[in-house]
Amino acid sequence: MSLEDKSIQFINEDPNNTEIIPPATSATSATYEPEPLRAPLPIAAAYPVEALGDVLGKAAQALQETVKAPLALCCQAVLASASLAAQAHFDVMLPWGQTKPLSLFLLSVAESGERKSGIDDVVLGAAKAQEREDMAGYQIEQEQYEADLARWKAETEQQNKKSATKSQAASDFAAAATHDNPKPKAPIMPLRFVTEPTVEGLYKLLAVGQPSVGLFSDEAGLLIGGHAMNSDNALKTMARLCKFWDGASFDRVRAGDGSGSLYGRRLAMHQQAQPDVMAKLLCDPMANGQGFLARCLVAWPESTIGTRYIDKLEWSGDRSELKRLFAVLTGLMQAEPRTAMSEQELDPVALPLDDDAKQMAIEAMNQFETLMQSGNDLFEIRERTAKAVENACRIAGVLAVIDAGMATRSISAKHLVQGLTLIQWYLKEALRIRGAAVVSQAVKDAESLSKWLDEQGIRVFRSKQVQTRGPSQLRPKPRFQAAVKELVDNGYLLLNEPNTTVDNVKAKLSWRVIHVV
Repeated sequence: MSLEDKSIQFINEDPNNTEIIPPATSATSATYEPEPLRAPLPIAAAYPVEALGDVLGKAAQALQETVKAPLALCCQAVLASASLAAQAHFDVMLPWGQTKPLSLFLLSVAESGERKSGIDDVVLGAAKAQEREDMAGYQIEQEQYEADLARWKAETEQQNKKSATKSQAASDFAAAATHDNPKPKAPIMPLRFVTEPTVEGLYKLLAVGQPSVGLFSDEAGLLIGGHAMNSDNALKTMARLCKFWDGASFDRVRAGDGSGSLYGRRLAMHQQAQPDVMAKLLCDPMANGQGFLARCLVAWPESTIGTRYIDKLEWSGDRSELKRLFAVLTGLMQAEPRTAMSEQELDPVALPLDDDAKQMAIEAMNQFETLMQSGNDLFEIRERTAKAVENACRIAGVLAVIDAGMATRSISAKHLVQGLTLIQWYLKEALRIRGAAVVSQAVKDAESLSKWLDEQGIRVFRSKQVQTRGPSQLRPKPRFQAAVKELVDNGYLLLNEPNTTVDNVKAKLSWRVIHVV
């Protein structure tokens, strides 16, 4: 199949008021419908589930049929779990010579009640089961380690006392004792999943725990609204996540608790959240400008709530497609990864693209470069498009590993076609979401003002009411005026006649609430 066959086809009542206030059902409020402040989200293109291959694609379809969640959400989940399983063992060698992780960063937007937890319970079953099994053994090993460490300390102290002389420092004997009686080695913590880590917490975990972890959560608000992403830490957190995606070492220099560098660590990510929560991240200028979102594969499928009718109850664990996925992922999770200097420093096998795949990648790079020129479809998302081929190669590598397991040695043109097909869908999705997710400050302020007026039961108001008692961000006059203009222009507020009485004052400027956002 040639690349041309897969070329991108883009479509793209206030008691203080003395004035009599008409009820909400009056003619003034029922003669028209207001314009939406935000652009409506167009319908998404169908997720190309067949491009996920036989194992992942069929598992995603079986998951959708049993859990009744949106298909794209199921596809996101199986792809993320596959990335987590593969990243410890393999890297991808890109056509231009760089070696990069098979780690994928995925973001999924879904309404509350869309069964995000149900999906993760099934798809991450293999990894969670392995984590539980290892954790049981770890508890025993940790108890033994603590006993051995206490004994070692006592023996070392005793040797120092016996061996110390006036001409030799105790530190010399401590070193000798250590050589003869080596310090016990702590067991590796088998924790594979984190949900809301700080950069510092993640470093400490990776220093003592598994070198391959997943930043997975069906409640991404814990991360997006948590300490790691507050105004003081967001840039640091996103920059570190970008470094993980790039495969860089984890360097940390601190005066208090020491310094160090962690090599050979891997992190895959899948964060799921409700639209209001995820929109905060998708609209964040820092997340866009800093490059974090450019590395992410985002899906915002249409809700299936209200249409999830069933003919019979079926447990997902009975489906052969999901049993097969579980077996493949379990095999990868249980396999010992190749390591370098220590058990915690991964040394993944680099998977090159075969000759046909390499030529296809070059053609794709040139096509994407053209589509990033001003006036073309992808100009508005240049930062995502610039990483499209790399993400396609990563996806292709993951799919190759799922097909061949630990015997994988290269990435074929077939797998790259699948990766390119999927990345084109993600680019279309990014364009679709961008129009609805990118919201001006005036619109956000207008929504806040409308919500506050409704909560306060205010139907007629003047500026002083808002600027003395309203939301703090609307007290500066320019932002208040911009918010009012948005609401007036779109039919939510009506400008009153001059000298209308509001708050027992004849106001030069005042407005009446016609509709609530």
